[in-house]
Amino acid sequence: MKLADKLAETSNRPPSTRRRILAKVLPVFVYTLFFPALLFIIPKLYLDRWLQLPTFLTPVIRGLLGGSLLTIGLIFIVWSIRAQRELGKGTPMPLMATQNLVVQKPYLYCRNPIFFGVINLFFGISILFNSISSLVMVLIFSVIILLYTKLIEEKELETRFGDEYLSYKNRTPFIIPIPKIFRRKK
Repeated sequence: MKLADKLAETSNRPPSTRRRILAKVLPVFVYTLFFPALLFIIPKLYLDRWLQLPTFLTPVIRGLLGGSLLTIGLIFIVWSIRAQRELGKGTPMPLMATQNLVVQKPYLYCRNPIFFGVINLFFGISILFNSISSLVMVLIFSVIILLYTKLIEEKELETRFGDEYLSYKNRTPFIIPIPKIFRRKK
């Protein structure tokens, strides 16, 4: 059985109490402890020093650029999770996946607003940390997340939602949010 099929099967099962707890606790651990250590703390404290990498931006530019990306990221993450909870009746986690396909804002602008938000958030933090190795780690992380999304998550959504998802996929950009009025007609 393919991973996408296994995820679709897991997503379609009613969540047990254990799965509900895991779906809420696991992302907190992963996004507040694991990824920050891997993407920001280790690179800043060890890799930058070991590789003798220079700083790359002035504090003002770092604050404006990093702060802007961080803010955009947080807005899209919170907005997306809220839409999945309220409209999709679930979470981004397959352990307690949405029961409805969410195609309203922010999913109206792109199919993956959570990942758009996470990538912006992580690049913003890397810039605020003034760490070249952290930027490289976030770039690698972003490529992995986008490959996972394209190769596995989209297949899982096709399995779960069929033609409804395929139609949505054909009319909505993958990762970069584009308001409908700016999109070319297909």
